[in-house]
Amino acid sequence: MPTNSAEMDALQFIQLRGSSTVLKVIQRIGSAYMDTYPDIRLPLVGGGTAMGYKSVLDGTSDIGMAAGQMPASIEVWATRNHLSIQNVTIAIDGISPIVNLANPTNDLTLDQLHDIFTGKITNWNALGKFSGPINVISHDPQLGTYETWKREVAGKDYITLKAKVVNHLAELNSAIMSDPHAISYVGNTFLDKAKVKPLTVNGLAPSIQNIQQEKYPIRSKLQLLTTSSPSKEVSNFVAYCLDPSQGQTIIKEMGLVPVAKLS
Repeated sequence: MPTNSAEMDALQFIQLRGSSTVLKVIQRIGSAYMDTYPDIRLPLVGGGTAMGYKSVLDGTSDIGMAAGQMPASIEVWATRNHLSIQNVTIAIDGISPIVNLANPTNDLTLDQLHDIFTGKITNWNALGKFSGPINVISHDPQLGTYETWKREVAGKDYITLKAKVVNHLAELNSAIMSDPHAISYVGNTFLDKAKVKPLTVNGLAPSIQNIQQEKYPIRSKLQLLTTSSPSKEVSNFVAYCLDPSQGQTIIKEMGLVPVAKLS
């Protein structure tokens, strides 16, 4: 720890903002990086994928964190102002549908998920399951997990307006745990099987092998965002995240799919 102003002045700060999913990964990688390079500090702020894109474009962060595509409104603003971003994928995450632990359902097809989350199927008995209303719980549209789920599950349709929107993982888990009729979705990074029950999709679990082979259909790219001309310090950290013996090994240890081939 720096003990005086001279030592503080010698530190290099790399500000990161954005996706809470990527933030959890960078906490692990960043800790190892700062152990290796004690003159670097990596302050992390969440706020969602949209914030990750916006903060790089407006210069309030050095690296953005994203778990989804750039929101259309931000893309329009960036184009109008002739701004561009470099996207670097560091890992792939699977997103699972989740239900209450007491729900007897184990698997749903992608078509069934589409009809549930767009409001076409509203009762569990339409799926040959127990009888009861399907209570859809969704994420804040500013989050990358929402963007990925909408794109891969709802497609060109809209998530039902009857869906309850939650903003935090604790709120999501609480809503599922207290409602045997509820259904939602969560990335593997935040899945807690002691609290909620993940379902397979088309008979497939979001295993590393199924994601690598692109068999599991609901996948999310975890990305770091930089300007088109990042600083040396930023480039070095991104390279560390992609290094098979460094960041990529940590990513695999977390149960995510690395993008580099590991020995």
